Amino acid sequence: MRICLYTETALPKVGGQELVIDALARQYLELGHEPLVLAPPPKRRRVKAHDAQLPYPVLRHPRFVSTRYFVDWYTTFLRRAWRRHRFDVLHCHAIYPCAYLAAICKDDLGVPIVITSHGGDVNEHGRRLAKRGFPARYARGLAAADALVSISKFTTAGYQRLCPTATNIEAIPNGVHLAPFARAAERPETLDARVCANEYMLFLGRLNRRKGVDVLIDALAQLPAGEDATLVIAGDGDERATLETQCAELGLADRVHFVGAVAGATKVWLLQNARFVVIPSRDWEAFPLVVLESFAAGKPVVGTMIAGLADLIEPARTGLLVPPESPRALAGALASLLSDNSAVRAMGRHARHVAREFDWRNVAKQHLQLYRRLCHLPEGESPSTAAHVTSPEALPLAQSR
Repeated sequence: MRICLYTETALPKVGGQELVIDALARQYLELGHEPLVLAPPPKRRRVKAHDAQLPYPVLRHPRFVSTRYFVDWYTTFLRRAWRRHRFDVLHCHAIYPCAYLAAICKDDLGVPIVITSHGGDVNEHGRRLAKRGFPARYARGLAAADALVSISKFTTAGYQRLCPTATNIEAIPNGVHLAPFARAAERPETLDARVCANEYMLFLGRLNRRKGVDVLIDALAQLPAGEDATLVIAGDGDERATLETQCAELGLADRVHFVGAVAGATKVWLLQNARFVVIPSRDWEAFPLVVLESFAAGKPVVGTMIAGLADLIEPARTGLLVPPESPRALAGALASLLSDNSAVRAMGRHARHVAREFDWRNVAKQHLQLYRRLCHLPEGESPSTAAHVTSPEALPLAQSR
């Protein structure tokens, strides 16, 4: 089966959406299918896309010059991609502009359209949805879809709010790579020596207001006297300087370690050697991959009672849930885990067991079952499509492998 994953953002940018697309493409390839990623080049000119190093092909089209004007023109590149590769399914990993453009081309392509929202585009307080005319474009994209993949209750609610007639919602979660956590990672040589194994709580994510790291720092300051727990903050963002100032003002500079953005073996080591992980997000999360990565590492998660986190964290079994924006409640949860190692270990064991259900191979197979159903194919059968088409009009799309 030929599957086009259409997205407005892809590697080398690293975030939840980009990692999901990469994981699905790799799994489809390993399962004998032909994935294709269609995306614009990186937004920052100095960042180069090393598409040739990826195992699957990537087609790049020009960046969107505006999200309001000239957007329809980009249907040119979607049509050319289809004429060149004759994909059997178009899976849009954004409602706008990707699914909107797919809706315009629906009759020309003649293939099932699937949409996955990764959360930001269904956030009712998002900047795009506040612009005049944009809700109608979103609704057009959603109405044209043959299936809407929901990764959480948050995205389901968003689909229903933006397109009340939507009835074709399929619940398929995001996944996690289990292999990196199957064995103990070596301590990174560049890691701050003050970060000691099994002696710290861990926050892993972007440093912006929505993530609530300031609330976590306030909670740390409210821990009972004599509790000298340390916190590692792994990530970067526009709030970092403000958060460092907050730590200094609260007298926590020696107990909070900012280690910057991490990936690969460094991220694995930090997860494996934390006492537990904290995700104090303020208002919404669609499906934070760090929860599953924490589970895979055998670590419970303390999170807030918001959509996305409450879907994944089972109180007293895989972690704890507290109200958002409450340093006092968060401090109580932290203190309870810091003082009960046996509970932490028990939650960690259950969390690791839960993570197995979200292995990326299983998640990819769920998507493939959906594609086959939409293509009216029996299990294991692939559509008989025409050979790849290479024509002069397709040349503006740069392909690399």
